[in-house]
Amino acid sequence: MKILFISDFTLQQREGGAQVSNDLILKKGRELGHDIIEHTHSSSITDFLSSYDVVINSNLEGISKISPEKINYITNLPNSVRLEHDSCSYLDPKTREDLFSNCVKTFFLSEFHYSFFKDLYGDYFKNVEIVYDPIDVNLFRKVETKKVYDVVYCGFLHQLKGINNLIHFSRNNPDRHISVFGWGDTNPESSFEKETNIDFKGSKPYEEVASVFQQAQAVFHSPIVNEPFCRMIGEALLCGVEEIIGQTDKIGSYLEFQKVGYEKFKEKCGKATETFWTAIENL
Repeated sequence: MKILFISDFTLQQREGGAQVSNDLILKKGRELGHDIIEHTHSSSITDFLSSYDVVINSNLEGISKISPEKINYITNLPNSVRLEHDSCSYLDPKTREDLFSNCVKTFFLSEFHYSFFKDLYGDYFKNVEIVYDPIDVNLFRKVETKKVYDVVYCGFLHQLKGINNLIHFSRNNPDRHISVFGWGDTNPESSFEKETNIDFKGSKPYEEVASVFQQAQAVFHSPIVNEPFCRMIGEALLCGVEEIIGQTDKIGSYLEFQKVGYEKFKEKCGKATETFWTAIENL
């Protein structure tokens, strides 16, 4: 099929959970022989003038801020499918409803994700399917190894990700030692300079993240906003981390794991790209 895949940034342009997931989905789609054109914030608007068998729109926040004139085109493209990664709060109510109403199918990342969307916006979503974020389960897996980290945070450092909550936890639990692997839009190291039990270790190549979780006793994550899935927690759980510290009732992957158990969670993460493309091919 000829497919237009719309998202604000590629993985090469910005490292984030949505970009990692989209990159895995795109690789699988091309393996299956689909002709996929990627459209980002910097792409030409002429992409919208061609005909496509399917148009998949994903993260649009960057496009809505950098190239807002594109949004009206996107909400009217035929054969559209929505791959939702967050809360879509960056769109005004009418534009958001136009976007979803124009889509013949909507993918959410967890039951929690779909549930809070209905609570926020009502239920105008068509042909809904829950498909987890894809995770390489051959990389993120349980191994027998020494635990060298007490508490770990490994991911994007932002206020909405609960960095102040992490600092609050460190001050209330001086006996816990926290290792922070991450990156941010500003200078993240400065946030932890005064914390005696937080060790900021900088960013970690993605292929080395699994070894961090495999050597961790616990992982901390206490986001300010709802996490539709959260790759960090999903990956940590697959690596066998048993202690998840934070506001877990806001984390889709944690709630799914508690519901389905390790083996089913592993299966659904491992087969997520296949599940996604099977649904697209069956439209």
